[in-house]
Amino acid sequence: MDFKHIIWDFDGTLFNTYPHTAQAFLVMLRKEYLVHENVNEIEKHMRISLQHAYDFYTEKFEIDDDFIEKYNDFRILYENQHTLPANDAYLVCKFVFDQGSLNYLYTHRDKSALSMMQKHGFNNIFRDFITSDNGFPKKPAPDALLHLIEKHNMNKEEILYIGDRGVDLECANKTGVKFCLFTPNVNNTLNADFAVQNFSDLYYILNSTLSTRDK
Repeated sequence: MDFKHIIWDFDGTLFNTYPHTAQAFLVMLRKEYLVHENVNEIEKHMRISLQHAYDFYTEKFEIDDDFIEKYNDFRILYENQHTLPANDAYLVCKFVFDQGSLNYLYTHRDKSALSMMQKHGFNNIFRDFITSDNGFPKKPAPDALLHLIEKHNMNKEEILYIGDRGVDLECANKTGVKFCLFTPNVNNTLNADFAVQNFSDLYYILNSTLSTRDK
């Protein structure tokens, strides 16, 4: 198969945000409620979704909307200061670009994703970006991917979508495109078309499946 369009998830894929998102939440819990929660436990809930974490801790500690608003403001600053791209993420995206194929971003995160990508030099090697600010229904709804496909006149057979969660796979399946699961657990591939543990593994897949073309 020849892939010309690579669509990337952000959190847990291009950028390892979860540990810092969880740590920021822990800091705010201590500050606002004087309670302590295991940061790994927080991260586990956030890997499902931020909304799931908010719902869980609303029930556990009775956090309120004011706390969530303060946390979101603090989180953006904390993430921008501490979060780095995943190892070799930039190199692999640059490889896609240099081969003449095209990178796109699709994330539930707001425009803070774009500021982090710009900070680390990704903007110039990506063709388009979809964040929560675009207003599409959340994954697994296919609306955002279908919008990208129509906007850029893509052939679905030439698309590879890369993400780290089951909701990404379900979104890819509903859209009718191939999916690569980015996961540390090789025993949990979720029946994805491809599964990788790191960007070195992903490079070998892309090196054999990218279709070069004139830019």
